[in-house]
Amino acid sequence: MGCQEVSFSVRGARQDLIEGSPLQTFPGISSRHYFAIFILASATLSYQILVTRFFSVMLYYHFAFAAISLAMLGLTRGAMEVYNKPARYALERVGVEFARHASWFAITSVGAMIAFLCVPLVIPGGYVPAALAVATFAFVMPFTESGVCITLLLTRLPYGGGWLYAADLSGAALGCLGVIFVLLIVDPVSATLWIGAFAAGAGWIVVRDSGDIRSLRLSGAVALTLAAAATVHTGLAVSGKDHLGVFWAKGSQQMGTLFERWNTYSRVRVTALGESTPFGWGLAHTPETKIDQYHLDIDADAATVITRHAGDLGKLSYLKDDVVNAAYLVQSPDDVAVVGVGGGRDILSGLFFGAKHIRGIEINPAIFEVLTDKFADFSGHLDRQPGVSLVNAEARSYINHSPDRYDLVQISLIDTWAATAAGGLTLTENRLYTVEAWADFYRALKPGGLLSVSRWYEPDHHRGEFYRLVAIAASALQRQGVPAAALANHVIALNVDNIVTVITRPDAFTKAQWQAARTRLLAQDFKILLGPDVNFDTITSTLLSGKADAAFFASLPENIIPSTDDNPFFFYTTSFGNLADVLSSARTNNSAAISMTLLLLLVALCACGYYIAIPFVRLAKRMPLSTLTPPVAYFCAIGMGFMLIEISQMQRLMVFLGHPVYGLGVVLFTILLFSGIGSATVGAHALRSSAVVTRVVALVTTLVLAGLLTPLFTTWARSEATDMRILLSVVLLAPPAFCMGMMFPLGLSIWRRHAELLPFFWSANGITSMFASVLGMALSIEFGIAMTYALGTCFYVACAFMIARSSRSEPHGRVRGEAAQGTGIGAPASASATAASPAD
Repeated sequence: MGCQEVSFSVRGARQDLIEGSPLQTFPGISSRHYFAIFILASATLSYQILVTRFFSVMLYYHFAFAAISLAMLGLTRGAMEVYNKPARYALERVGVEFARHASWFAITSVGAMIAFLCVPLVIPGGYVPAALAVATFAFVMPFTESGVCITLLLTRLPYGGGWLYAADLSGAALGCLGVIFVLLIVDPVSATLWIGAFAAGAGWIVVRDSGDIRSLRLSGAVALTLAAAATVHTGLAVSGKDHLGVFWAKGSQQMGTLFERWNTYSRVRVTALGESTPFGWGLAHTPETKIDQYHLDIDADAATVITRHAGDLGKLSYLKDDVVNAAYLVQSPDDVAVVGVGGGRDILSGLFFGAKHIRGIEINPAIFEVLTDKFADFSGHLDRQPGVSLVNAEARSYINHSPDRYDLVQISLIDTWAATAAGGLTLTENRLYTVEAWADFYRALKPGGLLSVSRWYEPDHHRGEFYRLVAIAASALQRQGVPAAALANHVIALNVDNIVTVITRPDAFTKAQWQAARTRLLAQDFKILLGPDVNFDTITSTLLSGKADAAFFASLPENIIPSTDDNPFFFYTTSFGNLADVLSSARTNNSAAISMTLLLLLVALCACGYYIAIPFVRLAKRMPLSTLTPPVAYFCAIGMGFMLIEISQMQRLMVFLGHPVYGLGVVLFTILLFSGIGSATVGAHALRSSAVVTRVVALVTTLVLAGLLTPLFTTWARSEATDMRILLSVVLLAPPAFCMGMMFPLGLSIWRRHAELLPFFWSANGITSMFASVLGMALSIEFGIAMTYALGTCFYVACAFMIARSSRSEPHGRVRGEAAQGTGIGAPASASATAASPAD
């Protein structure tokens, strides 16, 4: 199901005929049910990823996290709809209702998308924020319809073991993998139309033999209409003609687009700037010339320029005034590695300063296409310049397994502010700003080589990133064997306007080297913040003295602890622990992201109260707590555990694998696929207690082993080729995913006596997954990924405890058949195991 919420993707099943109950005739599970749930799960996950992308582009990257929560909320509402209306969603109406809601999923998914795209065009400017809020919540509707559909199949059809759940998970696995390739071919609007067509088609397949002409016609009409619209729109998009797309993003109209390309982690767009003052990040002097440039942006936020270049390096003299290029004035490099090519500006800097060999490393294939194909003539075919080579790869992975060594590794303001599949706060660039990453870059340097990193800086309001850069440098240099007392001789920091460049190297600057460099830097009017004989303030002095301990970091108003691969959230210097500071410091997008996370935590907590606590209190009036508590706690614990494990492993292995596309194509796909395989091993018959114990022990064992081995394997294999790192990731993910997949059908096998409560169990599982998705992100930022993983393992231990508690509190044996209220399926008659009727 959803990228994060697949952990609770409608998991459940239904008892066929309880032993001893009278035979009754009901629809059974057929191949079309497996196919339908497979298609709808795939459509739902694909659609959720597209919504995440739309939110990241049109709003801001942290709103993409809200998209995930809205999807989870919608799926839970669908389950509660089935639970609260057992007569309407009775067994004999499964096919008809599935087809109807699948059609409405298709209609509302397309409608919500169109409304979201078009609202800013038809609503007066002052009302746009409110209108967008309404349009945003419209995305709950399609996920509610999907939730109804899958809940129907998994909780109203006769229980047949974990096969339906396996089909659900497998469909979601296909959705997360398929959307990667779909967005390489079609635009996201066309993809949304195709998703709706396939979802409605799944409904038509389920209802085609039911004799309900009305539902059959609705499903067929919706499927054919959307397929036709998708075909036309795809043709318009491919041919470059006008079509529906993003007309407004982040407060401005998207006009004059020359090129646009989407993928699962970014939307790249190019527009013309014309003859204008040369662009610069931190220019010490205003250029007097003008130059022709194009504007390139990622998710309508992070931006750079493509410069017209015809071979005349003299026209690029303004580049020497930009503080991001200060490393060239410190010492002249021959071999340069540029991390994040963007529009090619840093490549031009290398050419201007006379570097003999320049390796440009760009992770985004859309940007790579811009520079080497679409606008190659405009930019002067930088990939063909003497000594220049461009590669489409993730920089850290490439540098780790490449034998090349460099005099300078340059990282200039690399940020995309584009949400990845792991959530709105898991950014592609996180992997570059960690202690381990800098250690990798240091190993790629020649003797005396430099690492230059530029970031945003404001003396009065935004020093956090600067302090954290210095903290990372101090920690990484000490790992290289630099004594604490000598750290200051390895670090230079320079500032112009809102940019700071931190230059470090494993070899100390000699006094003569520093004095010569200092003269050149001051002549260029760069402000020196740090140097072997220059101190900035007490914070940087402490960081570069090696005396920065836990107490020191805790005493600071901002969190500037060096980011690591276990806690790679470089940009979040505001601590969750100080709510007042979080709310008052939401001036930047990063502070706003923390505020958004706290808001979502509050919303998710309230949703847990509404969808779990209130129905639980009602049910507690009708059945003993000793009977009700274990299954509810069990399914809640599964929702929490699965999500925390999934989030933490996705965060950790995306750093290891290096490329955001692997978050979908390897990590999430492997978790879903092997969870589905594990689910299929749970049969329709109740398991013996020894078999239950074996499965639970296997789960806990594999989780503990994966938690211990993941950091070891990722450290040991960080320099291995990509295919080896993918294989190791699958090996780490598959065993625990296989065992986690068994737990939901295993719980239903144990508590199948509570027949009509299955939708409630699912909704409890789903809404706790929503809570865990936000909680997991907050925990990872505050305490580290390993802590989040450990907590997820603890929830699965709690599941084992609930199984043991239930086996002691409820009698087991042969169950007599009485019709369960509102279901027509056998239920136990003993007082201690009688299920209550649905909540009011």
